[in-house]
Amino acid sequence: MASQCSATVTIRQADGWHARPATEFAQLVGESHFEVTIGRPGQSATRGDSVLSLLTLGARFGEELVITVTGSAEQGADPEKLLEKLTQLF
Repeated sequence: MASQCSATVTIRQADGWHARPATEFAQLVGESHFEVTIGRPGQSATRGDSVLSLLTLGARFGEELVITVTGSAEQGADPEKLLEKLTQLF
């Protein structure tokens, strides 16, 4: 059974969304078995496993982004735990 959870985060880095946090984000997503998207509220979202896609967001300090994790819990994997780890990067 597929589940979905999401959270809204605010960019707190003065430099905005840049290579280091985007790479950490993509690595966490890539290690999971979940589909993750991220984007501005009310706009189309981009893949969370691609550093290039994440950087094209061009998110700046103070902007809000919505992270959505979708998938079925397999072998003890929990989409809410992944979402919590991802939100901590902001």
